[in-house]
Amino acid sequence: MRMPVLVMCSCCAVLGISGVLPGLTARPTALETHPLVAAVRRGDCISAVKLINPNVALNDAQTAFLAGRMLEEQICVDKDPEAATAFFAQAARLGDSKAMLELGTQIGLGEGRQQSYVEAGKNCRSAGVDLSSHLSLYSLGYACTLQGVAGRLLRTSLPKDAFKVGTEPLLIEFMPASASIRIRSSPDVRRGTAPTGSLFGARLVDASHAIGNAWQAAEAMVPKPDADRLDSESINLAVDVDGTLEESAKRSQPGERGPQARLLPGDVVNGWHWIY
Repeated sequence: MRMPVLVMCSCCAVLGISGVLPGLTARPTALETHPLVAAVRRGDCISAVKLINPNVALNDAQTAFLAGRMLEEQICVDKDPEAATAFFAQAARLGDSKAMLELGTQIGLGEGRQQSYVEAGKNCRSAGVDLSSHLSLYSLGYACTLQGVAGRLLRTSLPKDAFKVGTEPLLIEFMPASASIRIRSSPDVRRGTAPTGSLFGARLVDASHAIGNAWQAAEAMVPKPDADRLDSESINLAVDVDGTLEESAKRSQPGERGPQARLLPGDVVNGWHWIY
């Protein structure tokens, strides 16, 4: 059976996109223990998607954030940047700082919102980046858009379990005017199985090389900035390489879909249409 394709319905009220209360706290549980992540890990995409709309309607910021990631990174569903933006905006309104950064990335890319590095910068600052205003909103928005795209590329392309959880964050110093970067810290890299006669296996990835490549690729993917508006001040950016959701998708077993897998064409699940 083919993987189901999800298409947003025209009535966004069903999805809990509007009418939410601002200022609520996000992340009630760790991503590892979230039921949606668990469903993705066991390959049960049907159950994963069924969790989204009811929880989002109850102002669950974490579920809205995960839904945005699924839609943006094509996890269990077709890639839909505009729908991803709507879910990131929902989670951001509920106070989720990671969602604010993701929303800024979407605005910087012009996906689901009019492209604007200034507006992207506002979201980035709301998430707690550059609170001292060393950079203009334009430069900050450009930097944070690169930060978001580079993080996505790393989370989705690195080998499974490449970075050790709970080690140093990925911190990059970036100067918008010169486009120069310096890696200030990065997570520890795991090693593969040690070959016979050796105590240590090879590292799963060359972190510096992978990070540099991801940043360079991000620069090619984002809208070209106005060079005259870019600041020569540098900024430290924490790149999100928490691949809990992405790792779950990599671990899922094809064919293990669970009891809800045989939905009929045209069935509607809380505003999502399943199409085979």
